[in-house]
Amino acid sequence: MFKIRFSAKAERFLIKCEKKIKERFRKLFLVLEFTPLPVRLFDLRKVAGEEDSYRIRVSKYRVLYHIYWEEKLIRVIKIERRKGRTYKKL
Repeated sequence: MFKIRFSAKAERFLIKCEKKIKERFRKLFLVLEFTPLPVRLFDLRKVAGEEDSYRIRVSKYRVLYHIYWEEKLIRVIKIERRKGRTYKKL
């Protein structure tokens, strides 16, 4: 079982977002605890140029995260609407 940690930016987003969207993210994070790469359940892609960094699409939002396999830790870096700059400066 993996632990999930959030960056300050990701936490702020979750506090501000709508209740309906929060519920979708909650389901995603429950799945990530047991399966860090849920390819069959979500639109998952590896982030180009990064090692062990992935993004999951949840409707019009993107969740960017990094997996630390040895520590069994998932670090959620960003959660934001898809824009041209979404994948810049991880």
